[in-house]
Amino acid sequence: MEKASVAERTSQYVREVRAETRKIVWPGVRRTGMYTAVVLVTVGVLALLIYVADLVFGTLLSHV
Repeated sequence: MEKASVAERTSQYVREVRAETRKIVWPGVRRTGMYTAVVLVTVGVLALLIYVADLVFGTLLSHV
């Protein structure tokens, strides 16, 4: 059994990638906006928690 050439394997790979890409169900604008809002709120909350922890630890360590 002969091994396929690099060009044939590359061509097959590209065809398979295109076929799989057609199966993707992309989210709509509304859902994308909701996901974006969730990410921004989560990042904001985590940034606030890290800031507060930094203040607390900074204050504690400055008194040592």
